Amino acid sequence: MKGINISLPAVIPALLLSVTINSCNRMKVEWTDLVPLPPVPPDTVQPGVAGPFAGLHGNTLVVAGGANFPDTMPWNGGKKQYHNEIYLLQFPAAGNDWRLLAGDEGLDLPVAYGASASVNAGVVCLGGETENGMTDNSFIISVAGEKVLKTPLPPLPVPLSGAAATSVGPMVYIAGGVTPEGPSKGFWRLDTEDIGMGWKRLSDLPLALINSVMVAVQGREPAIWILGGRTREKGDDMSAIRSEIFSYSLSADSWKAEGRLAVGDKELKLAAGTGAAVNENQIAIFGGNDGSVFNKVEAILSEMAAQKDSTRLGKLREEYILLQEGHPGFSRDVVILETETRKCFLMGEIPGPAQVTTTAVTTPWGIVIPSGEVKPGVRTTTVRMAKFRKER
Repeated sequence: MKGINISLPAVIPALLLSVTINSCNRMKVEWTDLVPLPPVPPDTVQPGVAGPFAGLHGNTLVVAGGANFPDTMPWNGGKKQYHNEIYLLQFPAAGNDWRLLAGDEGLDLPVAYGASASVNAGVVCLGGETENGMTDNSFIISVAGEKVLKTPLPPLPVPLSGAAATSVGPMVYIAGGVTPEGPSKGFWRLDTEDIGMGWKRLSDLPLALINSVMVAVQGREPAIWILGGRTREKGDDMSAIRSEIFSYSLSADSWKAEGRLAVGDKELKLAAGTGAAVNENQIAIFGGNDGSVFNKVEAILSEMAAQKDSTRLGKLREEYILLQEGHPGFSRDVVILETETRKCFLMGEIPGPAQVTTTAVTTPWGIVIPSGEVKPGVRTTTVRMAKFRKER
């Protein structure tokens, strides 16, 4: 009987993949509900906010701004309200309450749907949308004892909403989003320790991505990964919800296609979800919008804009309201992306309605997902923390 000759180079990748998969299977997620966002006096109810800035400075979680519909849903005539409140939660969070800064103590301008990232100096807040349109404002929130400082940074090169941000050391990066002229492929960097140099434009994104997840990962070489999102070209009636994965080399200033988000044979198309690095080669992706209802709503709104027949308009409006009010919520999947193998693994579910249009914040105690949107027009006060542990 002849022996089987297997070359060592062929065995090593298979062994590495086996170790990676086994390490993922031995990992578990522990969830903790932190103190929910408090009401803003004189109100006694806090509906939650979508699109807030969020980050960590020292041991303080910072959540600021955001938007909601405090009175009634938008399809019933409700008006979106933008906020300037700043919420602070001291870690370790057990037993602690939020500290609220409102009015003149809050942000200079009510704003939502900006991008944010944490650096040693504080939480960098970039762009967003106000009741008067998009903004290019850029500033940093820092906490020094009882004092909260809001320090201006160089304005963004263009007003941006729905962009993604991350940081590597003192460097802050912002990618994609929407400008007043349309979706952007722009990718920019600011050194928060040398702000006089201003924003530097880097290599453009491969796609003009909106509401994507961007995460910095150390790995063998520091890199930035951008996952999912949506695209919508001028003249398109509907957005394309994306599953693409791209990585950015800091040293080469170049983007590389890394495949698509998929678990087994199931492709994952996700926008407006949240994500954060679990370790040096794993990224956790929490939920997201797969577009199944979103695209139907876009199609109805597009037809309504062109429709002149009042009877048909009435039916379309009924369909629109039914879709919104009957929305099942967003994906609750927790997915791990292995950056070395480009493989994705399902790690269970979020224990409750998934929060989108918010920012996952990495802390020494776990990954925190504050507030956000759980259905169209519906916000939540929930603040969750996910702790990844290896099972023994």
